[in-house]
This record gives sequence, C-alpha cells and structure tokens, in this order.
Amino acid sequence: MSIIITSKKDGFRRAGLPHPAQATSYPDDRFSPAELAALQAEPLLVVQVVEDPAAEQQAEDEPGAKAQGAKAKKESR
Repeated sequence: MSIIITSKKDGFRRAGLPHPAQATSYPDDRFSPAELAALQAEPLLVVQVVEDPAAEQQAEDEPGAKAQGAKAKKESR
C-alpha cells in the first residue's frame, strides 16, 4: 500500500514536507495517523491511499480500466 500526494500549489508544505505539483508516492508508514488525517483534510492537496500503485497507475492511464477492474472483481466472487 502507498500514499500518493499531489499538491495544487507546487511546494506547498504540510506534515513537514514540501509537496510538489507532480504526484509523489510515499510508503504507507511514512505519516502518522494524525499527519495523514491533516493531509487528507487539506484542500490544497490531493491524497490517494492505494493498495497497488501499479494498478492505480494503469487505471489512470487507461480510460475505463477502473470500471473494468471492478466488474472483474465482482464476477470473480
């Protein structure tokens, strides 16, 4: 699992770090629960917690991939 953070304002600081305008991946243990909550509540940051970063990237790159993945997951049950 990882945390992907994108700042709406390049260099915006929160949780002791400057956050770039490009999506940046962090390990899930990088932030304390309180820091993660503050990051998620910050309107200038887009915070995604993803299980599989490779799958998340594929979903962003291919239109409809998320919907297809969800459908396949439901059908496999």
